[in-house]
Amino acid sequence: MTNHEPGGRSPEPDLPAPDTTSTSSHAPDPPVRLSGAGQLLAVLPHLLGYRPERSIVVVALALDPRGTLGQMVFAGRLDLPTTPDLGVGLQQLRYAVQQAADGSSGPTLLAVFGHDLPTGPDGEVDRAAVAGLLAASRGLAHDTGCHVHDLVLVRDTAAGRQMCAVVADGEDVLEQERGWRAAPSAPDVPAAADLVLSGRAVLPSRGAVAASVRRRDEEASRATDVSLRLLHLAPERLDEGRALSDLDACLHEGSTLDARQRAQVAVVLQDRWVRDAVLARWLPDLPWAQDASVPGELVEASRALRPWPTTAHQEGLERLLTLVAQVPRGLGGPLLTLGAMVAWTRGDGTVANEMCDLALEVDPGSQLAGLLRRALEVGLRPPRPAPGRQAGRPAERRARGRSGGRPAA
Repeated sequence: MTNHEPGGRSPEPDLPAPDTTSTSSHAPDPPVRLSGAGQLLAVLPHLLGYRPERSIVVVALALDPRGTLGQMVFAGRLDLPTTPDLGVGLQQLRYAVQQAADGSSGPTLLAVFGHDLPTGPDGEVDRAAVAGLLAASRGLAHDTGCHVHDLVLVRDTAAGRQMCAVVADGEDVLEQERGWRAAPSAPDVPAAADLVLSGRAVLPSRGAVAASVRRRDEEASRATDVSLRLLHLAPERLDEGRALSDLDACLHEGSTLDARQRAQVAVVLQDRWVRDAVLARWLPDLPWAQDASVPGELVEASRALRPWPTTAHQEGLERLLTLVAQVPRGLGGPLLTLGAMVAWTRGDGTVANEMCDLALEVDPGSQLAGLLRRALEVGLRPPRPAPGRQAGRPAERRARGRSGGRPAA
């Protein structure tokens, strides 16, 4: 992965969290039909959210017991390590790949893409790097009970992107038979257009994703700060229900919040109990949400919140990030943490990583952001909905019988 900006971060800076995406019933993408590793390579940027460079990308494909009807269940990206030992990096994906394999009823195949591996004096990819990637891929497959189905080298040239198969359809390609050929481009793959229509935009680089998360609207932030000071002078004007309703309208309808509304939202979300209520309403079908503590008086205030949009998931995150940019940096931590949780549960690990990093910089003591950081570091997949779970009413059920009291924000 990219080097992270300074801030309250992981205790293992040499092994940053992988960017991952996985299938999710919360935000269903349209079914896409792909033929071969080349077409899969063409749509990877749409799955990750950016064009990978100097990376190793691992895709897990689940087959049914008959060995047909493959489905992508996981994709993860890592920076190329600075040492020849590629196995150390790939082991970061072991938990996620293991989860994918354990959840499949049939065999699980791995497609591994090595982007921009080191080259030798002749300009060709270094043989030792290729051998290291092959050994690391087989080691990951062995440890997780999977099979390496494809291993493809990828490079960019003046003539366009090229690919070279090292393993194809589960069979090793002899070194003397390997050769570079033009990789399919996204416009040539119908599935890529389907992903674009579903909101899967592609940014030019991993750094562009970070810049999008970290953007600032300082003029709007200063206006919000003025409203915060006025609210501090008259705290009785704080209206939790109105603030949550404004937040819902912003995310679902794209409503523009004025400085007073942004100040109210920022202050309300400083309360951990309110954040619990927001998560319970945004992600009502997740099994872990049933244990969230939501005091009784927040039930009515949070009724305005609708579940996180499914068909407009990316638009919702974009609107949330715009709101983060418009509040003082020191108050953006709760919004970032909530957004990171949503992105992670929807399989959008790239944005989840960046939002979690920035949340910990703003508030290094955030327990939720810290727990999410550890989950991202090991490539843990998000929980799945509990069968038969009733959506939209967890907060009401948990509030029964509670006194309703809660600490001050």
